[in-house]
Amino acid sequence: MRFPETARIVWTNLMQNKFKVLLTSLGIIVGAVTIVMVIAIGKGGEERIAGQFKGLSAETIYINPDYGKAFGSDMDLTKLPKLTQEHMRQIMEENMFLKDITIRNTYYKDTFINNQKANPQITGVLANYETINNFPISLGSNISEADVENAARVVVLGDGIARKYFSSPEEALGKVIKIGEQLYRVIGVLERKGDAMQGVNPDESLFIPFSTGQLFLADGFSMPQIVAMADSIDHVGSAMRQMRGTLDYVLEDGSDYQLEDAGSRIDAAMESARTMNLLLISVATIVFIVGGIGIMNVLFVSVKERTKEIGILKALGSSREDIMGQFLLESVIISLFGGGVGVALSYACMPLLTLTGIPAVATLDGKVIALGFAVVTGTLFGFYPAYKASRLKPIDALNHE
Repeated sequence: MRFPETARIVWTNLMQNKFKVLLTSLGIIVGAVTIVMVIAIGKGGEERIAGQFKGLSAETIYINPDYGKAFGSDMDLTKLPKLTQEHMRQIMEENMFLKDITIRNTYYKDTFINNQKANPQITGVLANYETINNFPISLGSNISEADVENAARVVVLGDGIARKYFSSPEEALGKVIKIGEQLYRVIGVLERKGDAMQGVNPDESLFIPFSTGQLFLADGFSMPQIVAMADSIDHVGSAMRQMRGTLDYVLEDGSDYQLEDAGSRIDAAMESARTMNLLLISVATIVFIVGGIGIMNVLFVSVKERTKEIGILKALGSSREDIMGQFLLESVIISLFGGGVGVALSYACMPLLTLTGIPAVATLDGKVIALGFAVVTGTLFGFYPAYKASRLKPIDALNHE
C-alpha cells in the first residue's frame, strides 16, 4: 500500500472520531504545556541567578564567621574574635595572589529618611568597596579615604532607597537623614543593581564610612566581613590557602571563619536551578507517560473495532508493515495534534506565570522539545497496538464478530 493511501485511510478514521481524538490527546496537551512552562521557568530561574550575580567577579573571596558550625554547637558568636582593618592589612601584605581587599560591617538602626521612618540595611565600607563589589556610583560622589579617616557622617544611598523616599535620586543629593542618633548628609546614589546575592542588596542599603559605623553604630552585635579579590581566576585557590594560613595565627581560632569564593556561589546557585529544572521535567514526563497510556488504550479499542477492516486490507494484499504503519501514523498524528495544541496553550499560560511573580522566559527550545516529546510518546505507546494489529491473520480478522 502506498503512503498516500495509508494517510487517506488514517485521516478518514480520525475525522470520523474527532471527539475521541480530542479526548485521547488531552494527556499529551497537558504534557506539552507542562514541558514548555517547565523549561521557561528553568530558563527564567537561570537568568534571575545570572542577574543576581551580574557584575560579581568570580575572583571575589569572602571571609565570614562559620555560622553553620556555630548553630550546630554551643559556640557563642559574641565571643568570636572580630575581624579588623589590621587583620585585613596583614592578609593583604602576606598574600601574593591578592590584588585588592576591603572590610565591611552591617548594622540595623532606626532611620529617618525625608521625615519617614525606615529600617534599611546599613553597611560600613572602605573607599574601595565600589570597585571590589562593583557598586558604581550614579549621582554625586562616593565615600572617599578622607571620609573613612575622619569618620565623616556621610551616606551613599542605594537606588531603591533613593526612589522610595524621594521623588527622584537627584532630589536625594545633599539631603540630611538620621541614622540612630546622628545626622548624615547624602553625598551620592548608586546605580541600580537589581537582585543581589553578595550578602548586601545595594539597592536597599545605605553605605557609610567603615570608621563611622564603628564609632556610632557598633553598640550591638555585629560581625565584620572581609572581602578580597584574587589577581586572576586561576589563583583563587592559592589565595584562599594563604588567607587561611594568615587567619590561623592572627585569630584565636581561624577555623571559626570560613572562606568562600564567588565562583563557588555562582556554581552552587546554578546547580540548584538545574536540579529543580530536572525535577520539574520529570513531573512533565510522567504527565506524558499518562497521556501515552491513554493513546495506547484507545488504539487497542480501535484495533478491536476495526478488526474486519484489517482483515479486508490484508485480503486485498496489504502487508504487515502497511497495517503497522497505518496505526503508528494514527498514533503519531494524535500525539502531534496534542503537542501542537499544548504549545499553543502555553502562550496563554505564560502571562499567568508573570502575574504570580515566577520568573519564566519562553524559548523556542521548549516548544521544539514539547513537540518532540509528543511524537516520541505517540510512537512508543502506539507501537504495541500497531504491532498487534499487524499480526492478525486475515481469516480470523474477517470472521471476527
